[in-house]
Amino acid sequence: MKTRIAMMTAIVIITMQFTFAGEPAKRFTTEDQKVAFATKNLLIGLRSTNLGVIESAIRVTAQMKMRYVAADVSKLVKEMNTVWQKHPSGTIRYKAYIAMSICENPEWYANENSIVTANEENFFQAASVHMQKHLLSVNVESGIVSK
Repeated sequence: MKTRIAMMTAIVIITMQFTFAGEPAKRFTTEDQKVAFATKNLLIGLRSTNLGVIESAIRVTAQMKMRYVAADVSKLVKEMNTVWQKHPSGTIRYKAYIAMSICENPEWYANENSIVTANEENFFQAASVHMQKHLLSVNVESGIVSK
C-alpha cells in the first residue's frame, strides 16, 4: 500500500514537472537519453525523505539496469550505497543492498523470470530468494560451498 502511494506521488511530481514546464512530454530517440532522464529523477527519489519514494527509486533503478544492461548507473549505485550505509530503516538498507547487487551483476538476475515479472510488492522478495538460492548456497559445478 505504501509503495502504491509513493508511486502515485512520483507520477504526480513527474506530471507536474511537464505541466509547469509548458512543454509536451519529452520524446527520447535513444536509450541513453531515456536512461539519463530516468537517472536524474531517480537520484531525486533516492534523496527523498519519503520511505515509499526511496523504495520505489531503488526498485526502478534495479529494474532499469536489468533492462538496459549497458546503462551507466554508477551515480545511482553511489547514492544507493549511501542509503545502504546511512539510512535509519533496516528495510530500506536491505533493499538498497539487493538493488546494488543487481546493478553490479545484472546478468545474474536478467534471466530470472520471477524477478523480471515481479510486481512492485514482490520484486525485492523475488530478488532476495534468488540471491539466497544461487549466491549463498552450494555451488555444485565448482564443488565450492558458500556460507
